Parts: sequence; structure tokens; C-alpha cells
Amino acid sequence: MKKLWKVFSLIPIILLAATLCFIAVFAASYRFDAPSEGAVQAVTHVQYEIDTGVSGAIELPTTLESLEPNTAVTLTATFSADPGEMLLLKSVFAPMKVFINGELTWEYGQEGSYLPFLNDPPTILASLPLPNKGGEISLRIHYRSLSQRNELVLPAFYVGTTDALLKRQLVQDSFSFVFSLVLLFLGLVMIVVPLGFIRLIPSAASFSWLGLFYFAAGTWGCGECDLTVFLFPYPSLLYAMSYLGFFIIVIPLLRFTLLMVQPKSRLPLRVLLWVYRISVATALLLQLSGYADFTKSLYWFFILFPFTFLVFLFAILKDLRSSQRQTIRLLANGIVLLGSFAFLELVNYWLRLIPLLTLFFQLGVLGFLLLLTVVAGYFLRDSLQIAAEKDLLEFQMKAVNNQLALLRAQVKKIAETDASIRAQHHDLRHQFTVLRELNEQHDREKLEHYLGTLYERLPSGREPTLCENFAVNAVVSHYVDMARREGAEVSTSLVIPAELPSELECDLCVIIGNLMENAAEACARMTEGHRFVRVSSHLQHGILTIAVDNSFEEPLRKKGDVFLSSKREGEGVGLTSVLAVAKRHDGNAQFEGKDGVFQASAYVRLD
Repeated sequence: MKKLWKVFSLIPIILLAATLCFIAVFAASYRFDAPSEGAVQAVTHVQYEIDTGVSGAIELPTTLESLEPNTAVTLTATFSADPGEMLLLKSVFAPMKVFINGELTWEYGQEGSYLPFLNDPPTILASLPLPNKGGEISLRIHYRSLSQRNELVLPAFYVGTTDALLKRQLVQDSFSFVFSLVLLFLGLVMIVVPLGFIRLIPSAASFSWLGLFYFAAGTWGCGECDLTVFLFPYPSLLYAMSYLGFFIIVIPLLRFTLLMVQPKSRLPLRVLLWVYRISVATALLLQLSGYADFTKSLYWFFILFPFTFLVFLFAILKDLRSSQRQTIRLLANGIVLLGSFAFLELVNYWLRLIPLLTLFFQLGVLGFLLLLTVVAGYFLRDSLQIAAEKDLLEFQMKAVNNQLALLRAQVKKIAETDASIRAQHHDLRHQFTVLRELNEQHDREKLEHYLGTLYERLPSGREPTLCENFAVNAVVSHYVDMARREGAEVSTSLVIPAELPSELECDLCVIIGNLMENAAEACARMTEGHRFVRVSSHLQHGILTIAVDNSFEEPLRKKGDVFLSSKREGEGVGLTSVLAVAKRHDGNAQFEGKDGVFQASAYVRLD
């Protein structure tokens, strides 16, 4: 179990180190000199005209608001370009036609060019070739506003070589892009790896939910990142990734909290889980039916997300007041951090404080990830300790049951002997009568034959008592027989009081039973040499010391100062149990093997 704990405790550290190394290596691989003056030209000053007759000059990026659905908007601009340069355009859910020098160069979002259940085309980032000769360029773009929103987002246009445009996009979006990929990788690892341990450690399921949270955050980040759109020309897929990742991100976080914190009142979090499940299912149905795009359902989640954060925080803080658990305190800090950055993300979405969407949330996730890694480590450590204690308790219960079985066998044997003696006593008068008759007849041959028959029918004497304590005697007698059946020479010298507290008596049976069982099994595994088991104890000043020495042949398996089991992987449960029981009675245990002799000793305080 300790081995599993070490493996699991290293997983978050390894993943975190791998994440930081990956980001560092990726960032270092894109070292380049700053573009020279004019390498990338931003086209920001344009003329606009709306089909309602409104026109004028605007600076990009901007957002036109209070538009009727499907309103036509035309932008015109002129700029100069060098030969071989490209034009970088972005459309945010709006169909567009691009005219360069009066000719239709490219169109996007026309009916039939995207999924039929989408009312508006997904966001796209595209680079278009400009005339080879360069020079003065006339640009005209026809937009049609969204069918389900009353605004039109108009990003700036950029002109430059392919390399310069790519470098600009990398400078702007590399952190969000790489961090999203890392979250996807971490999520997949933390979803898959714990599945192999859930049967052994049920609490490992919390890591799978944590992995799903990372995966959802990475999916959302990848879908929102302009660099992903630029490099991966599948806008409909990225649209689904962006919104579904955002919609479901709270569900695994709630499940993780329920598993880890185990709050006294689970009802608020369970209700939130069902609200989110129903909300996601409803958003999917509305999208697939074409009634409402994810962009419209997003408003509901903007309301639900802050409300969830408040309920979430209230549930954690309520348990925090009545609990001293470090995991709850760290988780509460992590939720406050994540919620604060998520709130900043929502503000940025509305006010466009910076052009990078999801950046605030990703920074919050990074801090939350660090805190959550520590929380998960604490939680897993506690879970493994509980599992180890459970294994030890099961082993001790098995030892107690074995002890009871030995006692029942001993009592049964005594009862059978006593019954036989009573039967013999009942028949004794008749037997004396027969003996007297044979003696009077001087029939010596029949007399000797009859006496021989009586002798054979006499019950065998009780086994010798190895110590005064009845329970311990039963256990010792059993393992003495077991060792002798394996060909071992057994000697015992036990001094154990006949009357002891029941708990102490039971624990002494566990100590002696484990040590003698190990000794008998070690003798059984020997292929040559003298087999022996020596058991002794002495009582002095209220301290009972027990020693069991035995021969062995196989090399002892140790890890540090701990002996490993010869029957399974990991630490020997029997010796661990002996040590734990001895310490429970203000004692200790020591084990040593050398020169073919394994020496085990334990002492306990009786008073």
C-alpha cells in the first residue's frame, strides 16, 4: 500500500513538472527576432455602411450593436502591400464576402457551407493572398449580422508575409494554445491512469473527475484560441469544443468536490449537478433543433456560473467552519482563486479589456491546478492510510477468527475426551465384574486379552499444556503441530499469565500466531538443512517479552528496514500487524535475519 501511495503521490508532481518543461521547451523553440518595422501592418481605419443608411468611419476592432438580425454591413479600406504578402481576416459568426481591387476573392458562411443546425457560421481565421505585384490595395467586405444576436464583432485586419503573420499569432496566442494542449494531455492522463486503481483504491475516481475538469478546460481553451483556428481549419468542430467545454466544465468540478470534501449537506451541490446536466442537455437539444445556437444559450450559463460559484463557496465554507481538514482549506482557497479569475473572464468577454479570450480563466486554472494538486495529494494520502488500516484490520479479524477456530477445536477435543471418560466410567463396574470372574476362574490368557482390549479403549491423554493461558495455549499448540508436520524441531518455553484482559489476550494471540505461522511457513520452504522453531517468553516488571526464532533458507526481501512479504508484493502484513499490536500496548517489535536464523521479538506492557 505504501508503494501505491508513493506512485500516486508522484503522479501530480511528474505531471506538473512535465507541464512546465513542455511549456518552457515549446516557448524556447519559437525564439525569434522582433519583426522589423512594417513586417505586419494592422488595418484599423475603415469606412462602414449599414443597409439602414447609417455610414461613417470607425476604428477596428469594434462591435456594432443594436443591429437587427441579418443586417448587411459593408466595410471599405485602402492600404499598401508588398509583393507576396497576405491578408489575415477573422469572422466572428458572421457570413462575409471579400472583394480585393473590386474582384470577389473569398466568401465564407454561405448557406450549405457549414452544419445545417447552425444558424450562423462558426468563427474563422483565414489568410488570403494579395495581388503579386503589391501596391495600393482596395478592400471591400460585405458582412451579414448574426441571426440570433443584435451585435456584430469586427476584428482588425492584418497584412504581412505568411511567416510574419504566423509569428504575430504565436506571440499573441502561444500561451493559451500551449496551456490548452497541456490541459488536454493532463486531463487524458488523469482520466485513464486512475481507472486501473479504482478497484483497489476507490478514491482514485476523484482523479478521473479532476482529469475531466482539466480536459474540459483544455477543450474550451483550444476552441476559443485564434491560433487553433488558424492552424486547424475545422471551425465547426472548434465551435463545438469551445462551447461544450465551457458548458460542462463545472460538472466534473462538482463531482470532484463531492468525492473529496464529502460535505455534511450534499443537497446544494447535487441540485447544482442536476441543473447543469439539464442545462447542457437543453442547450444541445436547442442547438441540434436549430432553435437556438450555443451563442444564445451562453447567456443562461453566464447567469448560472456566478450563482454556482456562490453556492459552491458557501458549501465549502460551511464545512470549513466545522472541520480542521487541510484539504478543505486548500480547496476553498482554490475555488476562490478560480472563481475570481472566472469572474474576470466574464467581464472581459463583455468589455473586451484584452483581445485574448479565456486568458484570465486559464491563469485561474493554472493556480487552481497547483492548489488542487496539493489537495489531491493530501486526499490520496489519507485514502491510502485508511485503506492500509482497513487491510490491517481485516488481517487482524482473520487472525481473531482463526484463533476462535482453534479454541473451538481445542474445546471440541476436550469435550470428546471427557465424553469418552464418562462412558468408560459408566462401563467400569461391568468391566470389574468381568475381571473378577476371569480371575476367579484362573483363566490367565483370557484375562490378559481382556485387559489389553480395555487398555486400547482408554481415551488418549490431553495434549501437554504449553502455557497457563488457555487461549494462547490453543494458538501455540496449533502452530507447533503445523511446524512439526513440516519436519521442524519445535521447542517452547512460555510464561504467560492465565488471566488477562480479553483485549490483551486476543492481541497476544495475534502476535504469537503471526510469528509462529511465519516460522512454520519458512521451515516449509526449506529444501535442505536443519529445520527448527524456538518459542519463548518471559515476564518481568509487568513487561511480557516474546521471542520466536526459526530457520530459513530463501534470501530475505527487504526495502530499507522493512521486510517484504514472501507471498505477495509489498510489505509483509503479518509483521506489520505484530508491530502495530505491540505499539498499541506501549511496546515494540524487532525483526532480524542472519546466518540462516530469523529472529523475531516483541514486548508488551501488561499493567
